[in-house]
Amino acid sequence: MPLFKSIFNRIARVSTLLVLLGVISMNIGFLDVKAQSKSTEEDRRNARVQATYITRLVKFIRWEWNSNNEEESFKIVVLGNENLGFVKSLNFLVEQSNLSADGHPVEVFHFTNAKMEEALAFIKTGVHFIYFTQDCKYNMADIVPFRQGALYISEGRDFVVIDKGCIAFERTRNRIKLVVNETCFRRKFAKVNPVLTSLKSVVEVVRPNNG
Repeated sequence: MPLFKSIFNRIARVSTLLVLLGVISMNIGFLDVKAQSKSTEEDRRNARVQATYITRLVKFIRWEWNSNNEEESFKIVVLGNENLGFVKSLNFLVEQSNLSADGHPVEVFHFTNAKMEEALAFIKTGVHFIYFTQDCKYNMADIVPFRQGALYISEGRDFVVIDKGCIAFERTRNRIKLVVNETCFRRKFAKVNPVLTSLKSVVEVVRPNNG
């Protein structure tokens, strides 16, 4: 009988340990999912903020139009895959505000990685903003022959400082900041709407690294 009780107690302890390990694993999994959910929601919020900034930039930047035809649209091209609702938010803001640039209607065109050849042909016809998503398989060098003076936009300070892009979104202290290439700033932002001066807290003009 003592032997039976000993075996029973051992089994009970092992069972309890397994249950505890199971509970711990479930809690860790729950916390991991919760953290991922929080991160995804923050990324979606940032995507909406970036879309808002772009609609503001349309108003702030000075453009030299090749045509006096007011029906010619201001074209924003988004290149690469994205699943954070950036394109959806951008389209919504453009449509709801009836956005225009000096009287020219604004249109958004999204080309996934699977449609890059189509995107290059479209860019060659003339566009104004080219936004590279983080999952875009192409880079600026791929677009240069087709660019036609469009501004390059993406995420991360290195896009401007190292890659010499035009405008980058940088996340800092739980906010989105604009990092602008100095050459681009002098060419496109000179003598623009004075409202831009009110954005100094979120706009930084930098000189790209040489090399």
